[in-house]
Amino acid sequence: MDMLIARSGWSEAPPTILIVEDDPAVRRSLLLLLQGRGFAAKAWSAADPALAEAARAAPDCLIVDYRLESSDGIAMLGALRAQGWDGPAILISAYPSEELSARAREAGFALVLEKPLREHMLIDAVTRLTRSGTPSASP
Repeated sequence: MDMLIARSGWSEAPPTILIVEDDPAVRRSLLLLLQGRGFAAKAWSAADPALAEAARAAPDCLIVDYRLESSDGIAMLGALRAQGWDGPAILISAYPSEELSARAREAGFALVLEKPLREHMLIDAVTRLTRSGTPSASP
């Protein structure tokens, strides 16, 4: 997918968000939601191409589904950390549990959000985690 950058309303370049979600409808919704809020977002359906993208241009935040076809979100964050990336990450899952939340915290996730996602919770979390994510004016 092409990356669209919406710069209006940001005091500097908008935070870059890497989305990894294998469900096409959820992936597209997340991409449109974040781009609509001014974030520079890119979305991938699998971990490998997303890891290659992150190696080219480190994102400011990762949003990754726990269950992916060829991997999982925890393994993907581990691979990013092994590449030296130390940014904030959000794990999303339709099957949350206390065990998954504990594993996610141990792996370095800042937050685990349950699907279906509540838009305001996701936007608030991404804004807070990217630190520079406060728009200077309303778009």
